[in-house]
Amino acid sequence: MLRCRSLQRLLVPALRARCPSSRNRPGTGNLVQRWIVPIEQHTTRLMASSGGAPGDKGDSGYYTIMVALSAVGAVAYIWKTLNGDKERYNDRLSALATKTKEQLKSEESQKQEKETVVHEGSKEEVPAETQAPSQPQSETSSLPEDPSSRPEIPSNAPFLLIGGGTAAFAAARSIRARDPGARVLIISEEDDPPYMRPPLSKELWFSEDPNIVETLRFKQWNGKERSIYFQPPSFYVSARDLPFVENGGIAVLNNKKVVYMDVRENKVKLDDGSQISYEKCLIATGGSPRSLPAIERAGEEVQQRTTLFRRVRDFIALEKITKEVKSVTIIGGGFLGSELACALGRRARLTGLEVIQMFPETGNMGKVLPEYLSNWTTDKIRREGVNVMPEAVVKSVVFQDGKLTIKLKDGRTVETDHLIAAVGLEPNVELAKSAGLEVDSDFGGFRVNAELQARSNIWVAGDAACFYDIKLGRRRVEHHDHAVVSGRLAGENMTGATKPYWHQSMFWSDLGPDVGYEAIGLVDSSLPTVGVFAKATAKDTPKSATEESGTGIRSESETEAEASASEINVPFSVSATAASAAATSSSAKAPQQGEEYGKGIVFYLRDKVVVGIVLWNIFNRMPIARKIIKDGEEHDDLNEVAKLFNIHED
Repeated sequence: MLRCRSLQRLLVPALRARCPSSRNRPGTGNLVQRWIVPIEQHTTRLMASSGGAPGDKGDSGYYTIMVALSAVGAVAYIWKTLNGDKERYNDRLSALATKTKEQLKSEESQKQEKETVVHEGSKEEVPAETQAPSQPQSETSSLPEDPSSRPEIPSNAPFLLIGGGTAAFAAARSIRARDPGARVLIISEEDDPPYMRPPLSKELWFSEDPNIVETLRFKQWNGKERSIYFQPPSFYVSARDLPFVENGGIAVLNNKKVVYMDVRENKVKLDDGSQISYEKCLIATGGSPRSLPAIERAGEEVQQRTTLFRRVRDFIALEKITKEVKSVTIIGGGFLGSELACALGRRARLTGLEVIQMFPETGNMGKVLPEYLSNWTTDKIRREGVNVMPEAVVKSVVFQDGKLTIKLKDGRTVETDHLIAAVGLEPNVELAKSAGLEVDSDFGGFRVNAELQARSNIWVAGDAACFYDIKLGRRRVEHHDHAVVSGRLAGENMTGATKPYWHQSMFWSDLGPDVGYEAIGLVDSSLPTVGVFAKATAKDTPKSATEESGTGIRSESETEAEASASEINVPFSVSATAASAAATSSSAKAPQQGEEYGKGIVFYLRDKVVVGIVLWNIFNRMPIARKIIKDGEEHDDLNEVAKLFNIHED
């Protein structure tokens, strides 16, 4: 109301001044002259009534004034707004023009630099539109123009694998299988790509190729040839190109060692000072061959004439040494020592090389095989031309008059030209301190859970992993098959799976092409054992097994599905009468000392439950053995269980 009165005071004098004769000339002239009733009366009428009669000329005039005033106000507002917008628009155009000039200058400068590089012949310019569209923008923008200018060691690896052995390679393949675009970096202390270790103490020594140390190709027992390397060099991408390749890949960084691990920042430090960040990390550092205290304190002359056999370079060096010396001595009677003794025994028969094997046990494989089978194995190795010395404990080693003199605790002495120490493996756990990871005090190795995890984004596989076996408790295993299976599982879990390690890995050993065995579970000669043996046939040899399976790596020949083994009914409760009848009807029989053990099965028991099995010259039956251990049942008659392996069939 106050606004209406103020407006009235302003407008009425002005209107009266412009149209003094309006009262005398109604309805004529312009719009202002047609206002008859004074504005005061119209205002009063509006305040007194909500409206007049339709068609009232007075009301129409009033409304016309209000519309006109509204239009004037709207025009004034629009004019003011447009003026402000015009100023802001001009300011924006000015800013854009300035920015465009700066960009043009920058692009012109970059173009001149590129033209200079092309002119110098270092690299041909590649248009941006020809680059692979699937390459991430972040990678494209960071891609150096010249590949040679890329750093040798990438600063980041989404999947970082520490160690260049079997477990790391198996993990890399598993990661790529689940994530085809994954970028995997393997850091290896060796100068070779990943390779298999078993042939180093087996088939390579039986090769007739004079250039075996260069080719590193060997014939399996079945006559087929293959390389010790899992894949040729062309399979891998270079480490410097790994961050830039379109579909990812596997790269191997050779001759580098991780010396420090920062688990909070997800970084590792190499021995050359380089640092690499990661998202997921696998520790597959394996182990280092142990030496003897007597050798370590003997001095440099003795250590220079000692081989700690583990790597491909050890094979190359030893192969040359055995051609130059007259005598070699192997210290150790386990898997490696016994395999090398058989392999070098063959060379002894051909060249006259003296091969000596000594160990503290009463027979070869004395910590694994029952005594009767250990003694049989010792006789077998002697027949290969090896001078086997059981119950020999090394006291000291000295170098004098061009020979190594080994003194034993019982007073015996042995002279030789070269020593081979095969006395076990020490897991490489140096990273535990900087990474804050737990090392098992009983078995050694990094303690991990059933999923092989040491931390939320750190896994461990292979020889260095001390894992929890859901059937046999905490364990650490140093065999090829375990490295393959644990590496594969770790790779799956690194890509999102959460699988526990339930697989019972197997291991095998060959004493030449005619005698071999496969084993699973806890095979410890200190456990009670039950052996069931039968007469062997020509098919019951490692050579025949590889001819049938087509591979010399028997963990690769486990082609029988686990499902087929799970359908087997394992007898676990048999009456005494039935057991006696089964033993009589079967050609399988318990072993006797001094017998020729053609083929058979050795069951290892703990609390009357089978926890380990050795298949002696029986091959491709491992799923059955795995099923028996998985069931964990007591068995009244293991002769009946032995029938599952068909050992009595010719």
